[in-house]
Formats: sequence, C-alpha cells, structure tokens
Amino acid sequence: MTDRLHFIPVGFDFHRLIYPISKGDLPADRVVLIDTDTEDVDSRAGDLAGNMVQRLEESFELIDVDVDHEQIEYEQLYSYENLYPLAYDYLWTELQKGNEVYVNISSMPRTVAFAFATAADSIIAEKDPKYRDQVHTYYAAPDEYLVLDMIEAIDNQIEFLEKLEDIRMPERLHELKEIREKIDRVGVTEGVREIDDGDMYVEFPASPARELQDFEESILEFLYREGAMESTSQLAEQLAADLGEEYNDSFRSRVQYNASNLDERGYVDRDEKGNRHETSLSTMGMMWVKTHRD
Repeated sequence: MTDRLHFIPVGFDFHRLIYPISKGDLPADRVVLIDTDTEDVDSRAGDLAGNMVQRLEESFELIDVDVDHEQIEYEQLYSYENLYPLAYDYLWTELQKGNEVYVNISSMPRTVAFAFATAADSIIAEKDPKYRDQVHTYYAAPDEYLVLDMIEAIDNQIEFLEKLEDIRMPERLHELKEIREKIDRVGVTEGVREIDDGDMYVEFPASPARELQDFEESILEFLYREGAMESTSQLAEQLAADLGEEYNDSFRSRVQYNASNLDERGYVDRDEKGNRHETSLSTMGMMWVKTHRD
C-alpha cells in the first residue's frame, strides 16, 4: 500500500508545518519530523524547538497521522556535504517503496530544508522523470510575523515606563531601549556565526549529476577513501596501485586529463602549490560519492 509521507524539518514554527496537512489539500499517512539537538548550545533555542516537536507529534496523532522522528546532530547542521546525502537516502528509500513523498521547506534550519529540496530535485533529474509525480517540495508562507507583535510590545512597554513619574525600573527601561535600538540597527538577528575554519557561510553547490565516466568515478571514490593528494603524480601513482594497473606516463596523462575535467565540472578542487596541483574532493564531489556508492 502506498503511503503519503511528509518530511518536515522542524525549527520554531508550528502552523506552517501542520496546516497544509490538517487544513489544506496535502493529506498525509505519515510524517517524519526532523530536528536538531541544540540542548548543549542554546537552551532557549533547544527548548523552543523541542516544544514545537512535541506539539507537532501530539497534534498529528490527534488527526490520525503516524509520526516518526529523526534528529540531526548539531555538529552536522552546517555540513552540507553530509546533510545532502542524508536527505537523498531518506527520500530515495521511500520512493523505492513506491511511496508518495512530500518535503516541507517552510521552517528552519535552512541548511536541512535546502538539502532536502535539492535532493528531491536531484532524484527527479538523474533517476527518472516519472518521479516528478511522486516527490513534491512545498513551502507555506506565514500569515503573520510574531516578531512584529513583539516589537510593538517592546515599544508599548518603553512608552509606559517613560511615563511613570517615579522611574523605579531604570535598568529594565535601559534594557528594552537597547534591544529596540539594536533591532532598528541590525534587524532580528545579530552577527554571523563562524561555521568551519572561520568561514561565515555554507555553500549550496549544484546537485551532482550521475553522468560520469567509469574512470572519473574511480578518481572520486579514491579521493574519498584516501583524502587529498599532494600532486598529480602522487594521485596517479597511488590510484594505479589501487586499481591494479601499471603506473606509467600514459596512465599519469589519463589521470591529469580526467582530474582537470572533474575540476572544471566542480567535482574536485585542484590548488596550485608551486609546480604541483594538490587535488581533493570538492563539496559537490563529496556529495556525489556519498549518494552513488554501491
């Protein structure tokens, strides 16, 4: 029997994650709630996200929708090369069972939502166009933003405290004004988190295609297992040994040609180090290997 299954990354939203199913025209037999364990990072964020998961679980059960729960480790939250294969495997496993799959990308974390959306598109593009009618990605827009109500409440509280003849809470007034001024200055978020090696962003590379030659696949799989190679010669020599082939000038030229092509297509990074080219898997190359290994 075919299931109608919704994958739902859970952030700080409730209505946008349940209304399309409970009040809209996207029925579900089962949902998979995906959240991140932030307990050790920020208790307020963790508590809010945990509350949303609990409310969603209870509410879906009330409307006779089965609920599964998957949790992504916080350390993996911004590792797109790991999130994408995870999403790909989730979706592909269900599609192979003949289930109709939906992905709700309305909530946060964005990296998780985008990984699922990209994986869904990749499966349609590389597997079979027939999956276009079997996998669906959707977004539900909010009717209101509660942050605007929060700002109005802060303004009202500041106005009230300023009108008191005897200001008995100067620290509270100062705190509210400081928060309000900060919102006007920088918006509703502050700063940019350093994610990995000082980077302040997560790259969402194009989804990898399946159309690679066998030898190109061998190079990617080898780099995945062995890591970066300091030079083309090192890559060719060690790859020849791995494949059981003779290492000679012809084999080295073949490796150089294919590695250059893979670099141009975004699967590997080749960094010039003096007169050598250090070769390593790019994010897209990592994504390809993790979703196409036998």
